[in-house]
Amino acid sequence: MYNHLLSQPIKYEVNQQQTLYINLPDGVSDFAILPALSQPIAEFVVNELIFDQSNKLIKAYFILTCQPLFVVSVVDKRDKQEPNPSLSLDPRQLKRSLGQGFRLYTRTGLAPKFSAAMLRQGVSLDFLFDDNFSIVLSEQVCEAIQLENDFRLNQEPKELMMAKAILARNFDYQDSPAIIAINISEIELVRADISSYLSEDINKVHAVIAAQLLKLDNLLNHKQQWLLRTYSQSQQRTNYASAANELTKDVEDLQRKLECFSLLAPADVSLMVDKLTEDN
Repeated sequence: MYNHLLSQPIKYEVNQQQTLYINLPDGVSDFAILPALSQPIAEFVVNELIFDQSNKLIKAYFILTCQPLFVVSVVDKRDKQEPNPSLSLDPRQLKRSLGQGFRLYTRTGLAPKFSAAMLRQGVSLDFLFDDNFSIVLSEQVCEAIQLENDFRLNQEPKELMMAKAILARNFDYQDSPAIIAINISEIELVRADISSYLSEDINKVHAVIAAQLLKLDNLLNHKQQWLLRTYSQSQQRTNYASAANELTKDVEDLQRKLECFSLLAPADVSLMVDKLTEDN
């Protein structure tokens, strides 16, 4: 069902001493990653399990399809120690058998800047070969949903879920203009998806869901206007003698330093500086 989003399936071979990394390259901008955050990052299906003569699991093959923006690599673990038994209590550990799998999603409610930064660091999947084949997900930016339990398509529309997640997020209006611009773009994308969803006759939107989408779109519009105003104010020049992006605090610090220099400098030097800075 996600064939139009994911790349061609690739078969990987792993053992207990290897780790699978999925990371976002540094060259991919935050604006490009915005549409990918609302879709599954990767889909994982166990293809083959290899046992030795003592019926001990030693190797596994799996089929992985991933979004084209991400890079997948299998590396050896730095330490060759046995896995910690406490990992069996990890709630992010998934036991998968032949033919079973899961999908990786980014957690809803996280700001795009945090999601993109953590995805650039990479998501690691460790493998445990005991009585069953298990996958351990250690990062908090993603969540693994078993294929048989992935009912996201049967829940409320994706546009409604994304709108609720954005409205529930606490935006920091003191962020840099670049981060504010990313937040504005995210809201624009969600609003465009809502408009497209409501305009398509094939969806036959229920009246209750349509009313919720219109209400949330209005709230998103208010938040977007507030972000646009904050972004505009951050680019305005409060003083023509200073740069547009110069902070007021820095200007005050410089003024205090100049006052200290004028008090400590000799009178003839201060007079010379005053004459040099006089307007013609």
